[in-house]
Amino acid sequence: IHILPQAVAERIAAGEVVENPASVVKELVENALDAGATAIAVEVRDGGLTLIRVSDNGTGMSRAEAPLALARFATSKVQTIEDLAAIRTLGFRGEALPSIAAVSHLELLTRAQDEIEGTRLRVEERQEQAGAVRIEPAASPVGCSVTVRDLFYNAPARRKFMKSPLRERERIHEMLARYALAYPAVAFRFVADGRELLAAPPASPLERLGVVLGRDVAGEMVPIRWEALDLRVSGYISRPTLGRASRAEQFYTVNGRPIRGGLLVVALERPYAGRLPPGRYPLAVVYIESAPHLLDVNVHPRKAEVRFLQERSVYWALSQAVETALSPYPRQPEVAGSFTWPFAGAAAEARTLHEAAAPYEATGMQVMGQMHNSYIIAQSHEGLIIVDQHAAHEQVLFERLVRGSPVQPLTPPAQLALTPREADTLAENLDAFAGLGLELEPFGGNTFLVRSLPTALQGCDPQTLITALLGELDRYRSVGPDELREGLAMKAACTAAIKAGDPLMPEQIAALLHDLTEAWSPATCPHGRPAFITVSLDELERRFLRR
Repeated sequence: IHILPQAVAERIAAGEVVENPASVVKELVENALDAGATAIAVEVRDGGLTLIRVSDNGTGMSRAEAPLALARFATSKVQTIEDLAAIRTLGFRGEALPSIAAVSHLELLTRAQDEIEGTRLRVEERQEQAGAVRIEPAASPVGCSVTVRDLFYNAPARRKFMKSPLRERERIHEMLARYALAYPAVAFRFVADGRELLAAPPASPLERLGVVLGRDVAGEMVPIRWEALDLRVSGYISRPTLGRASRAEQFYTVNGRPIRGGLLVVALERPYAGRLPPGRYPLAVVYIESAPHLLDVNVHPRKAEVRFLQERSVYWALSQAVETALSPYPRQPEVAGSFTWPFAGAAAEARTLHEAAAPYEATGMQVMGQMHNSYIIAQSHEGLIIVDQHAAHEQVLFERLVRGSPVQPLTPPAQLALTPREADTLAENLDAFAGLGLELEPFGGNTFLVRSLPTALQGCDPQTLITALLGELDRYRSVGPDELREGLAMKAACTAAIKAGDPLMPEQIAALLHDLTEAWSPATCPHGRPAFITVSLDELERRFLRR
């Protein structure tokens, strides 16, 4: 038995804290927030493997204290064992900076408010002994800037298991989105390889949600709130009219600390039963505030989880807050579980309608017309049937796209003029667009040519379509190719579908209803909104007091 050399021990310890470039950014962002920063800028190159720089306008460090920041277990955040029982900061272990310095070339530039000049610290090359720290005066604004170069240069095994620079960049972007949502009063900026990917000025929680997830999403969110004694739950959840194919857009924060959902996911989603179709998940930004002594945050190496002393109370509070917010939206068992599509028994007759393009009766069902240029009204022996023309058409197009719609060349090709950011994003995702039947190619500068469209999207303006799809890509940066394809198909279908307010000719109504009868899942659109509702004859008679 022997004691490991300090450099070896530090390298091992670093592996528990520094997993990838995103974990480096996370630790540095948490340090900035703990220092009271109101503005944080993150710059990376090559997914963070070549360069990571995190700058803030926090309190900074004095020249006397700055070198201690690079010593293991040196921290300003806890002093005694008792402090661990009531942690109010994001960091507390004193391991982040020394761990990062053990596997990179690290430089720290800082200045405290009461100092006239700043301090620069450079960690020299480390071999068998701990590396020396070079200290020198330097010009610096108040705050701190940490530059990390050549991450894992001395840990080739770890570097070998890094993902591509694009994937590592996406991890950083996703992580920063969580902190931007958790701290809406703090300005965040993210620049990767010279491109600005996130610019979030100080804002209200809902405004910040719109910046991170999109304004269209923010418009579909409703507030939640529940409070009692030392526990407070707040935030925003999506209406049952909006759902996703994954939980990637659920964000949970406890006392300012972004965490994994765990059992909080169950508490959030249980009230959606009967309101959101199976396989669809709500969006949420949930803030939980609790007395620090009722939490244990020292339960995970990367501080991604917390343990609640009164966990049942927390889960119950979240569930109640969500249930209250969803109370205006009644449960619909026919959507949540099994259902009977009223048109299914009349598929053959509907085909006749498609050909005849006229009002019709089929198996007791009669189309009566269009209401407010948005809804198709029909009756059957069961009662009244109301079809949302946009949701119905959206589902029809979505299913065609995911099944593989035939491709139609555009003659001549359509020319797209994009912004530099849009052009870069499109160039990185040409394969994903091709998977839907959208053949595009660079045409110089920020211009692209659209050479083909899937027949399901014929008639859709290519510029409008591609711009909409590019705006959707940010939501699917951390998913696999199948989920990305589904997400793009959802947005394409929504963009190309008949809109509420569009007047329809009888033959268009006939074609839409025929196509809907052929759909595999006709009850809802891809976002989880009902494509049709039924009002039974019994219900009508009760409403008119006939029963």
